[in-house]
Amino acid sequence: MISPKEERVLARGLKPPGPLLLVKKKLMTIESDHIRVIVSFSEAVDELVRFFEERGAEVEIDMAGDDYHVLADLRNFKDAD
Repeated sequence: MISPKEERVLARGLKPPGPLLLVKKKLMTIESDHIRVIVSFSEAVDELVRFFEERGAEVEIDMAGDDYHVLADLRNFKDAD
């Protein structure tokens, strides 16, 4: 998933629910259809994937070094919160 305008959330080193809280805050102001969340822990990946998929977003996971990149396509995202 490649987007010229991709929002990024750097959540390295944060254990759940830290990354998800940052994502929820970012979603209030986001203008892009794509978001990339960079996290350090697989538990954070699981939580983010569940959050996005339950709300209709398509999700991909990549690795870059020791970091996980959770990429979400928000075009079908419906936030219930």
